[in-house]
Amino acid sequence: MRIGIDIDDVIAETSLSMKDYIEKYDTTGDVSKYIVEIMRGEIPTKPVKDFLDAYCLSIYKDAKVKAHTSEVLQRLIKAGNEIYMVTSRGEIKYKGSENFTLEYFKTNNIPYTKILFNSFEKASICKENQIDVMVDDSAKHCMEIRQAGMRSILFTSDVNKEIDVPITRVNDWLELEEKLLAIKKEEN
Repeated sequence: MRIGIDIDDVIAETSLSMKDYIEKYDTTGDVSKYIVEIMRGEIPTKPVKDFLDAYCLSIYKDAKVKAHTSEVLQRLIKAGNEIYMVTSRGEIKYKGSENFTLEYFKTNNIPYTKILFNSFEKASICKENQIDVMVDDSAKHCMEIRQAGMRSILFTSDVNKEIDVPITRVNDWLELEEKLLAIKKEEN
């Protein structure tokens, strides 16, 4: 099975790191009111853009890896699955983020088959890469993927926990592993 995995708030605790940086460095409050939009990949104002230009790589660097991520990904690959990291991270938005991400994965023992950077239209990226199931924290992306006839799993995060969508939802990596194994069994 070919599995697509988003990075921010699926692999990395990016929202928590973002909140820490906002608390420390957003002295005017111009950024904190847009945390949900920022985590959806939007840059709604110039102060938000300036803040992200200044701190984005540090936010990524300080984001801890979610519990059980590495071992679950290793088991999935060992079982014959392909892991495609499908992320909006990339040089288009944040210079240096691709090399940083590769180093972050190496340091944190995050295995993968391929990384698809600058993936802003995830439904079409999943279709082009024949991804069987996409795991993302964006309810919007999950719904678009579902509407395109593919499977998606919503990884619960601070940004989406109050959103009610008809998408399979998981709260952690062990639960995700169970869902993915069930899907694979169902397909065989």
